[in-house]
Amino acid sequence: MRSLAILGSTGSIGTSTLDVVRAHPERLTVVALAAGRNRELLKAQCEAFRPRCVSVGSREDADWLRAALPYRPDLHWGETGLMACALHPGADTVVAAIVGSAGLASTEAALRAGRRVCVANKESLVVGGALMHEAALAGGGELLPVDSEHAALHQLLDGRDRATIREVRITASGGPFRDWPLARIHAATVAEALNHPTWKMGPKITIDSATLMNKGLEVIEASVLFGLTADQVAVTVHPQSQVHAMVGFHDGTYQLQVSANDMKLPIQYCLLYPDKQPGPVAPYPWEAARTWTFEAPDLDRFPCLGLAFEALRTGGTAPALLNAANEVAVAAFLQGRLGFWDIQACNRDTLSSLQATAQGSLEQVLDADRAARRHAEGWVQARA
Repeated sequence: MRSLAILGSTGSIGTSTLDVVRAHPERLTVVALAAGRNRELLKAQCEAFRPRCVSVGSREDADWLRAALPYRPDLHWGETGLMACALHPGADTVVAAIVGSAGLASTEAALRAGRRVCVANKESLVVGGALMHEAALAGGGELLPVDSEHAALHQLLDGRDRATIREVRITASGGPFRDWPLARIHAATVAEALNHPTWKMGPKITIDSATLMNKGLEVIEASVLFGLTADQVAVTVHPQSQVHAMVGFHDGTYQLQVSANDMKLPIQYCLLYPDKQPGPVAPYPWEAARTWTFEAPDLDRFPCLGLAFEALRTGGTAPALLNAANEVAVAAFLQGRLGFWDIQACNRDTLSSLQATAQGSLEQVLDADRAARRHAEGWVQARA
């Protein structure tokens, strides 16, 4: 029986994780839930799973939840509450699904405490990948990727002699603007950017998918997770989102991982690894007629992907600088303070203006994150 702490329980990954728990009550139980401001959904989750430790965004929300719940869990709030859930003594597995760099410290702490961490918070690896590996090594923690592409790579690479690997490829749907001319992309609205053709996700990751920054972050994540150079990781646009990753070998052959585009599959893979069990998603329907297409990404129309490769090659805190600038720029776009094309411009300016340093400590990485946020916010304000 695995005992779970789910950080970000009311988001799309968190709710899908609970669907997997429902499908495996004899193998999975929930001991801690952490969420932000969606207290109504968190209340329903607490009533259904009865976690012993619960955290919300603010003290006000904690007081409301205390009065609303029919039982008395340990209630916390803010960063302290997030850490209390991540380090709850009854949890052996942590699902890290807090969006953005806010999940960095709790992910690092869980690894250092020897937990299995199923990481859906790609920013933790992008911003502090070396630190995450160091924490896992020091504490005996285990790091498994929830992203569909990286879970696919984990399955393809598990037990493989890395000397046989020539490259890995992760796939991208291409987002809502895959076929748009550049001039139209420049003028894209928030509503258009949020209209993803394949996945239903939160607003930040959906915008990142429209710019292909999400795929750029996943390139960095793949490098960190599997010890690959920038030249060993490639992106292929595959609008049908059925092939999630490919591994190319030195003999010229490839192996592909295929599954339905349902996040419950990679989540269950991480939670139950190395076992494979029937779950809440039906087997892939091979009898249905379909066409798969593959193409190279256009870096002129999606320059954020190129910026991610640039940051990966620079190394050190460069990915942290890029990620922080992107979080600021995307938030400003969603608020109507920036245009769509300004996102890449803000990211490019921040990455070129600030000096990257080695990842020496968590505080050093967080300092780089804060510096990039200040620079990017100043860039945004200058265009207001």
